[in-house]
Amino acid sequence: MPNPSSLVMPDRRGPANALLAVGSVLAACCSDEEDASVLASVRQLASPNFVGFSRFALAQSCFGATALLIELGGIVLISIVTGMAYQGLVHGEQGFVENYAAIGVLAGLGYTSVFLIRNEYAIGVLLEKGRSPGRIFLTWSLVFAGLSIIGFLTKTTHEFSRGWLVVFFLSGLAGVLFLNAMLSLAVARVIARGWMRRRKVMIVATDREVASLEREMNESATGFWVIARTVVPNTAQEPAQIDAVLDAAVANARALAIEDIVISNGLCNSAFLERAVNAFKVLPVALHLSTSSFVRRFKDARIARFGQTATLSLTRPPLGPFAAVTKRSFDMVAAGVALVILSPLFAAIALLIKLDSPGPVFFKQRRRGYNGEEFRIWKFRTMTSLDDGDVIVQATENDRRITAVGDFLRRTSLDELPQLINVLKGEMSLVGPRPHAVAHDRFFERRIELYPRRLNVKPGITGWAQVNGFRGETRTEEAMRQRVDHDLYYIDNCSFGFDLYIILMTVISPKTGRNAR
Repeated sequence: MPNPSSLVMPDRRGPANALLAVGSVLAACCSDEEDASVLASVRQLASPNFVGFSRFALAQSCFGATALLIELGGIVLISIVTGMAYQGLVHGEQGFVENYAAIGVLAGLGYTSVFLIRNEYAIGVLLEKGRSPGRIFLTWSLVFAGLSIIGFLTKTTHEFSRGWLVVFFLSGLAGVLFLNAMLSLAVARVIARGWMRRRKVMIVATDREVASLEREMNESATGFWVIARTVVPNTAQEPAQIDAVLDAAVANARALAIEDIVISNGLCNSAFLERAVNAFKVLPVALHLSTSSFVRRFKDARIARFGQTATLSLTRPPLGPFAAVTKRSFDMVAAGVALVILSPLFAAIALLIKLDSPGPVFFKQRRRGYNGEEFRIWKFRTMTSLDDGDVIVQATENDRRITAVGDFLRRTSLDELPQLINVLKGEMSLVGPRPHAVAHDRFFERRIELYPRRLNVKPGITGWAQVNGFRGETRTEEAMRQRVDHDLYYIDNCSFGFDLYIILMTVISPKTGRNAR
């Protein structure tokens, strides 16, 4: 048998011919069953259509660097364009390009550094759209806070117009959101067209799993490409037989310059895994243990430790301790300040309701809150009826029960303002899934499987579903499903930055008022 260390040979005929020669030597090292797999892998690499030999294919690190430079350049360009335009339109004079460029560079470096440190210019993050709008908003806001501190310490804040800073903040936010979306589309397109080198992967699996694993990796637009496979028919084989299989796999991986080795969960035998890990440690590769289809459903699955016990954590609480304290503190401060400022408006609305129709000023109804606990929601009364039983008819367009003042309050969402009281009491939050009447909860939780998950966080005055136009009457079960899908997206991605983004969109987005009645 040839020495594995001599399997990689230089060949002046080019990489394709060299690999075919390597394949012949490897075939001599392997059993008859392994010949076809080895030669198929080598021929695939030697093919002119394989992206690894594409002359113009980008390395993944190059694409990540390009993405960073695009975002940095975009922010600098937005700073210069908005600065010069604002200076010319408002003050009628030409500004200094270098000043706006300097601010743009500082903002761009601050913004891109956050994502660079978190390795979010990696292909996988861009493909899976790992940056939520809320996180982007929070990062951009923190960058501006940092610029303000720098300006204060250097006493240069007077050199820039506050009006331009507001314009730059809003334009920059729109710009980075747009660039993030475009980069996600671009990376998928680049991979699909073979313009990027994929990382070369070897699969180590049972004969039953190897085909499905290879199909999952190769048929989707990812940054990986399976070019080698090692079939282990039985982990209960004699140690010498297993070692022979692993030695052949190591030689194959070394010759093909494999970068990642994935061991299937069907081989999760502690004795085999120990031998496999020890065998592959001699290679400069990343080792991965694939999970079952059940675990694949949980995007936050990770290794956790409880003392000496290691576990696979499938889910996490929607809010960690720090995030929960931050959210509650913001709710209390914002709701308290809003109630004080809006107290004259409350008095005016109360007077109009009394003059318009007989009945109380406020309407209270049972709703379900966090973890299913019931509470009474506060609203300005907008209807002649005060339903709160087992059967509640939703308000519809041109509903005769809606009063004249009530129609105005509903269309402007002013009827929701008393829920600030619920926020202060800790029953609601400013942002979260909108609470439904208890009767409606009972109806839909029997028809929509994940509907009860909406109660894993506190309900909110506004939410992700509302700023996307899903509010008001739900005429069909499908309409409620779409609302629930948005609520669950919020729960899975909730953060302080996402809350601030939703509050901003509640104020400025035209979708927020859609279907309000």
